[in-house]
Amino acid sequence: MDRDFRTYALDRVSSADARQIARLLYPLLGADDRPTANEMLAAARPLLETVLDHHREAAYLAAIADGKYQPELLFNKQLDIAERIRLHPALIWKAENVAQHMMQSRKPS
Repeated sequence: MDRDFRTYALDRVSSADARQIARLLYPLLGADDRPTANEMLAAARPLLETVLDHHREAAYLAAIADGKYQPELLFNKQLDIAERIRLHPALIWKAENVAQHMMQSRKPS
């Protein structure tokens, strides 16, 4: 992702360009499978509304934005899950990457 996840909303997905879909997605699908952007959005909307509901994950997203990886904020009642995902390489990398970016952006020019 190229920006803070908290800024993503359903309208970003709704603005999918038909040319990009044809160029990037259709080659991955079968020849007889060519859903339109509206058809795909209708099918994905229930999931996206849940995923893009940032209120449920506000504390976690704020911590990640500060470069602090705290999965227990997502799974405070399931600490075994929190501990397992604490070791996830992609999430560790993301937190470290954000922390480095934050340090660089705070340095005077």
